[in-house]
Order: sequence, then C-alpha cells, then structure tokens
Amino acid sequence: MDKIKKKIRTFFGVGLALLIGLPAGIVMTVFGATKSITALLVIGIVLIVAGFYAGPVLLVQVGEKKKLGRVIAAVENQNLYTAEEIAAGTGIRGKAVLGYINEALQKGYLTGYKWENGRLELIRSRKQTWEKSTVKCPFCGAPVSVDPQQGGAVCPYCGAHIKDAEQRQ
Repeated sequence: MDKIKKKIRTFFGVGLALLIGLPAGIVMTVFGATKSITALLVIGIVLIVAGFYAGPVLLVQVGEKKKLGRVIAAVENQNLYTAEEIAAGTGIRGKAVLGYINEALQKGYLTGYKWENGRLELIRSRKQTWEKSTVKCPFCGAPVSVDPQQGGAVCPYCGAHIKDAEQRQ
C-alpha cells in the first residue's frame, strides 16, 4: 500500500509543478522573445508544452492510482478476493477492478497473491508454512515458541527439548 501512496504523491507533485510551470513558461517566453534571450525562450516554451499537455495527464493519473489504491485496500484490509466482491466494496465497475488487480499484481503493489479461477489466492510457499508457533510443553505445560527452521526448541521453564519430547510421545 505504501508503494501506491508514494506513486500518487509523485504524480500529484509533478503534475502540479507542471501546471504551475505553465504560466511561468508564458512569462519566460515573452521576456525571452522581447529581450532576445534564446535560453529563456526555449525554457519557457518547454514549460508551456509540458504544463499544457503533461500536467493534466499526470493529475488524471492521480485519480486512477487512487482507484487502484482502493482496490488494494479492499484486498488487504477487507479481505475481498473476487472482482465482484471488490467492485461491490469499492463502487468501481467489475471490468475496471479486473484491470486494477492485474496492474497491482504486475507492478508489485499487491504481493503474495495470484489470480486463479476468478479470485485472488494467497500464494502458499514452503517458506510461509515454516513460521514460528507456540506449543505446550509436554512435560511442564508451559508455552514454548518453536521455530521449525532451527529444528526444535528448548522449554524455558523445565529445559526439555521439544524435539526430544515429540519423540518420547
């Protein structure tokens, strides 16, 4: 979600700067032409063109990226995984939602998911299933944090090896 927020801020900032550059470019062009300062004239023309054409395009993209952000938020915060659910939850048309999901997956805004059978599915890899968990020590009953990547744990209360305890049962 942070990636898309950063993209929105960038598009907004650059678009706004280009729109502000439009009147500045007009002034620079006038002074450059009347005072025969070629560099000022060229910079003014570039600012006019960029402000007139690129500024509005970037500001329209801000709106599109905000819709993309709403789709991402619907998946991450509301646990909506089909295009229909996301469309109903965000008020964005279903076809547009599919496009936003595709963009979010391709550009890495939405990680850990894949589009399969008409819905977003959580990618389950071996690494994800190897998470720390808490188990009850079979000897004293205390909670023990077990890390499968380390091959077991030692109970902090009675000193029993959890891997050993599993073998004795």
